[in-house]
Amino acid sequence: MKFIVASTNPVKINAVSLVVKEKFPQAAVLGFAVDSGVSAQPRSDEETKLGSLNRAKAVRDLAIAEKVINTQDEFLCLGLEGGVFCPGSSQNSQELWSTVWVTAIDQYGLEYYSNGGRFPLPEFLAKMILSGREMGPALGDYLNDPDLRKKQGMIGVVTRGFTDRTMEYASIARLCIGLWYGQLSQTSA
Repeated sequence: MKFIVASTNPVKINAVSLVVKEKFPQAAVLGFAVDSGVSAQPRSDEETKLGSLNRAKAVRDLAIAEKVINTQDEFLCLGLEGGVFCPGSSQNSQELWSTVWVTAIDQYGLEYYSNGGRFPLPEFLAKMILSGREMGPALGDYLNDPDLRKKQGMIGVVTRGFTDRTMEYASIARLCIGLWYGQLSQTSA
């Protein structure tokens, strides 16, 4: 069994690895760089979801082309995408919320989705993003830590280390992988 992550960011790979090792201790978790096909900073729930889907599709195509997997193998390709959105119907709001989408595509081409990590951003960070900055680099510059998004991430900063980006993404990936696993269990029963 192979789990292919549509990123080389250690946070995303580690998040999937944490989830997978419980049910699939022998499985390989591999990460590959692919484009999300959306803005570097997705600015709506829809764009963030599309980014996760695009990543999952792109990494599936890449892994098949590179012969890392073939369609007879059991595998799951995962796209994890973080973004922001304005709550409610007003897209002119100064309030921004965080959102994370995970898309999984199995060897049959079936798609599974999960969403979470939804909470209001601190006002200073929302202002930076609304001015056109991307969250990770903006907060990294603010805190003088250019690798912040590859470590604790914004969630680690706003919770003062109570949780971190790996745990946030792992909880959402757990749900998505669980939805796939539940369907897999039903078809084999």
